[in-house]
Amino acid sequence: MTTRFAAPRISFFSLFVALCLASLATPRLVCAQTGLDLGASSFQFLKLSLSPRVDAMGGAGAALAGGPSEAEINPAVVAGQKGALALGQEYPPKEFGTRASSIGWSLPWDGRRVLLHARYLGFDAIPGWNADNNATTAYGAHTLKLQAGLAGQNYGFDWGGSAAYARNNIADASYSALLANAGVRHDVSVGFLPGSLSLGGAVDNAALWAGKTQETGETLELPTIWRAGVGYTRDLKPGSRVIVAVDARKTDKEDLVFPVGVEYRMLEALQLRAGYPVGDPDNGFALGVGLKWSRFAFNYAYKNHSTLSGGHSWTLEIGDL
Repeated sequence: MTTRFAAPRISFFSLFVALCLASLATPRLVCAQTGLDLGASSFQFLKLSLSPRVDAMGGAGAALAGGPSEAEINPAVVAGQKGALALGQEYPPKEFGTRASSIGWSLPWDGRRVLLHARYLGFDAIPGWNADNNATTAYGAHTLKLQAGLAGQNYGFDWGGSAAYARNNIADASYSALLANAGVRHDVSVGFLPGSLSLGGAVDNAALWAGKTQETGETLELPTIWRAGVGYTRDLKPGSRVIVAVDARKTDKEDLVFPVGVEYRMLEALQLRAGYPVGDPDNGFALGVGLKWSRFAFNYAYKNHSTLSGGHSWTLEIGDL
């Protein structure tokens, strides 16, 4: 008997229009005066979340079901969801003088979900500095990440994985890497709780291959991120519910961070969110809102920063594709 695989069902088409995804790392990371390899430091943009929902909840979300934007945090979160397309824009602290865009797409395929993501950041006039801390000619920096993966459900678990190509162009130098993301998620029934629990874990930006820096010839160090989280959902009065999420996040040599967030939903049409990344020395409290009507959803987040002005972001999601 011949097994047939259905092609991905596409009921909506959109070109990859992602432009300019900006880093939330402090500006000194992209300046030569720090002594850091530009190729390694510019890959810090891989730490960015594409999801205003996750941002507004302080960075927590490894265990929560979500759309294509949240799949960048944990590719398993879309396994049980309908197909969707998310277009996003991010406005980092004004000190960067730039903005960011991204696209995420989840396509139904034979009971699974095909994941597609693209992000691009660009700076056209970064101030240059030489080894003597003297100003030089300004230069440009552009980074691109293209990602594709698959998510599904087996034995009561949601799972997902993806592979990505990342490339940085800084002045006349270029740097490339191949990456992998993988995650799992599981809903848990606890008899004595009035609500429901979910557990999730993921690893992001694991290096499959990385090029060498042109400054030292050493292999690029990528910001691999390990996440584990728990989510708690409880229905309140009819038409409303509250969701609480707590994650543990570890990025390479950085300290362990514990993002904590809460979301209050009213009739599924309005979501209010707040969060705080406990232990994060750079990012502070966050607030956000979500609106949903028919197939369309809009999400917005504001994030405070300890030393820079705050940043904000939004996504427009089209569901039921």
